[in-house]
Amino acid sequence: MSLSKGTIKFSVNLKREVSEMRIIIILIFSFSIGMTQSGQLKVGFDIDDTVLFTEPMYATSPRDDEGAVDYSWINTHDKDYSILIDPTVDLIQYFRTNGHIVYFITAREGLNGIRLAEFLSHELEMDVHVNKNLFFSPDEKVNGFNYTTKHKTFNNLDLDLYYGDSDRDIIAALKADVYPIRVIRNKYSLKSYGNNYFGNTLEEVSDKTPFNKDDLKKFYNKSVGIFGESIYPIGWNNPQR
Repeated sequence: MSLSKGTIKFSVNLKREVSEMRIIIILIFSFSIGMTQSGQLKVGFDIDDTVLFTEPMYATSPRDDEGAVDYSWINTHDKDYSILIDPTVDLIQYFRTNGHIVYFITAREGLNGIRLAEFLSHELEMDVHVNKNLFFSPDEKVNGFNYTTKHKTFNNLDLDLYYGDSDRDIIAALKADVYPIRVIRNKYSLKSYGNNYFGNTLEEVSDKTPFNKDDLKKFYNKSVGIFGESIYPIGWNNPQR
């Protein structure tokens, strides 16, 4: 059976279009691979007990009838109470001066969040802006349990690493397929509140809180946490203004 000139021309054009489409797909794929394999890291940091020692501020904060802190007050009083955790600041400066991108993701509520951004900008000598490199991701309560929402922000930012002190910080990183690094909670903070940190080593051992202070020391010595996360060996024990 012979083909008409029109049919042959259509076939040639179709093959050419398919070939061009393949080239375009290969170029797009190659570009995306190049972008994802960039050596630039996106590194996230928690705020409370990771970048800032804030225990005195939370101890002073006004609370409602259910004991919840007032975050509109909290976010305006870092300048009066909060202290930089120097080893974490050194890490931030290391990443920034080596060309990596630093973000701050906190479980605080965002009321008056611009004041926290201003405080961090001044203390860290870098530009910090809400919803640009500072994000507020409050926990959510489901069936009586508090769950992190930070993993949603991690996914949006395409983070590589996250430094945080709490159990929920580590869970958020794992949920988002981000490498989790545990920052040791300051001993003064740990004495004030043990919850959300290796369960709660201040409580009696139970199914919900199976680890005690001796177990905590073992985790520290091995530099690994209960979720398999790395523990960053921060030796900052004496907050001073």
